[in-house]
Amino acid sequence: MRPAALDDLRPAFRAEMARDEAERAWQAFGGRVAVVLPGGGARGAYEAGVLLAFQDARMPTHIITATSIGGINAASYASQADGLVGNAEPLVEAWRDVTPPAVGIDWTRYAFMLGGLIAVSAGLANLVYYQLTVGGVRVHLSHPALLWAGLALAGSAVLLLHVTMPYAYVVLRRLVKGGVWRPDPVKLRQSILANLLILFFAAASWESFHVHTQFTDVARDHPVAAGAAVVLLAGMLAVSLRLRVWLGRVLQVLGRLLFRPGLFENFERRRFLSPKINVDRLRRSPMRVLLTATDLESGTARFFCNGSPEALAGDPGVDRQFVAEEVSTADDLMSAVVASSALPIVYEPMPMGARTFGDGGIVANQPIRPALRLGADVVFLVMVDAPGARHPRLDTFLDVGRRALDILIQQNMVADLATLGRFNALCLEAARQANARPEEIEVHTGRRRYRYVRPFTIRPRDELGTGILDFGDPRTVEVIARGYQDACEQLREALVYADDARLARPRRALRLTVAPGP
Repeated sequence: MRPAALDDLRPAFRAEMARDEAERAWQAFGGRVAVVLPGGGARGAYEAGVLLAFQDARMPTHIITATSIGGINAASYASQADGLVGNAEPLVEAWRDVTPPAVGIDWTRYAFMLGGLIAVSAGLANLVYYQLTVGGVRVHLSHPALLWAGLALAGSAVLLLHVTMPYAYVVLRRLVKGGVWRPDPVKLRQSILANLLILFFAAASWESFHVHTQFTDVARDHPVAAGAAVVLLAGMLAVSLRLRVWLGRVLQVLGRLLFRPGLFENFERRRFLSPKINVDRLRRSPMRVLLTATDLESGTARFFCNGSPEALAGDPGVDRQFVAEEVSTADDLMSAVVASSALPIVYEPMPMGARTFGDGGIVANQPIRPALRLGADVVFLVMVDAPGARHPRLDTFLDVGRRALDILIQQNMVADLATLGRFNALCLEAARQANARPEEIEVHTGRRRYRYVRPFTIRPRDELGTGILDFGDPRTVEVIARGYQDACEQLREALVYADDARLARPRRALRLTVAPGP
């Protein structure tokens, strides 16, 4: 079912929030509200809709822990904020206008690289031709159109069907050996086609090429010499196949010269984000924004905050040990935003100081634990994947890399949700023993403090229909509206909870001797 248009949803929801006195209810609640924004590439448009609903509900946001595209959304929301109430309207407009080249996804870079390869090949070939001409050797083409057409077809076969090209020879060898075996008909047809195109080019070359010296046509007057040249070329090919390991090492060195750590650079993405994220206002915002990045050398998470660790440690309910050990203040917040969203393979990693950082989703795509450590009483868990979502086809290395990252992300998210479950179970049991509400107590174990945290999950019911790199997709406006609509439902429930669980009065401290884990 398609959601209603955003312009139709907003007036009705704002009127509902005003009627229910939402702003007054949040002020009376007295607790700290956290929002957890995950990565998801172009599906981050869903998060923009969620944040717009938070703005319309006038919900104060004390903490935002975010990863990847969630970090970009969080930085924009907080940098445009009016106090603790964010402003998502510039963010929504940016999502409506974004295009793949604006965020650095520009495949023409590889067209230029291909053009460079063609230029190198053409230059070397013409240099050899010139040297032969100077030496009295002339190449004559009797059927140039046939030859160049054959070259184009052979090149297409190698480019598109190089993987299946040897399959016909595998089938032939299996047939000679005998035995029951059914070849793959599609692969066999592709292999036969590719080899026929190569043979066509070879025949066209033999028919068209004529090499002349000052005295004779080599192919016509000296067929033995011509045949010897063909045998020599075949021998060179056989030797190269024998030296595949050595040749592979040479190509590996060449590949390191041609290819960078990511398909796309961060420059265009940074240039697109700079006017949309006011770094100075972000640093002054009363919202605590934690941007998750992965230290690619140590393999650990690092959380970059828009405030200093000293100021963060003074917030109510904050775990000072966590702040001291895992939170940093970035000298350049925009670099931290870019680093947090540097998706492996797609974007280059981001150097910051003496370390190199990549997408935070590698270690904490759903950064729940930082929200708990910063003293959240209510946490809104935003997810961009629908339950039971289908996995993409693994057609390219990008698909495989993305799926591998998804598996890792899922494992990290399960671990973080388990941490939240352990925290809440501990508080519920302690509250039961103390005959109190879980919101009224704080459990102390060693140097750690634990609070009951009420989670609200905002998640699409079915697939959004956009991939992580589908920036500028026509369905973006619909995805934003779906995020807004789903957030409205959870905000209604959260208001009921806020009215019931007032946290203005101090909590009772209960001390336990056994900690529940990290």
